[in-house]
Amino acid sequence: MASLETETTFNGPMESVFDAIRKYDKYPEYLPGVTRIDVLPPKEKGSVCQVRYELNIVKTFFYVLNMFEDGPKKIWWTLDDSNILKGNNGSWAFKTKGKEKNKTQAAYKLDIKFKGLIPSVITDQVAKANLPLMMTGFQKLIDDSLK
Repeated sequence: MASLETETTFNGPMESVFDAIRKYDKYPEYLPGVTRIDVLPPKEKGSVCQVRYELNIVKTFFYVLNMFEDGPKKIWWTLDDSNILKGNNGSWAFKTKGKEKNKTQAAYKLDIKFKGLIPSVITDQVAKANLPLMMTGFQKLIDDSLK
């Protein structure tokens, strides 16, 4: 299992950051490795939708997440289906950074489990190497959404 936790500050008010990050269909334009997104009707009770991700990182794989939202403070997800993962749970938690209304503190958490035997040192390295690029992509998505 690979686990990640990070905090970052995004430029933009909390509501705008929340709205931008929930634009799941835009992810292929901004996030490395994401080649396709399909936003599907919700399947789980309380879910706002399902999102099917197709990624190409070393090889092509997919996963489908049940997305839950408590706007504008939190987004979280659980795994529904995948050809490579047996677990993918995570969340975003947002709050205004101090008195700076145009800055948002974002806490990102992710726990993933792969099918088969993949050493955790490899999965941790891939996840951690991709994280800075992912956060840069999210900031660009937020910036473009604010225009």
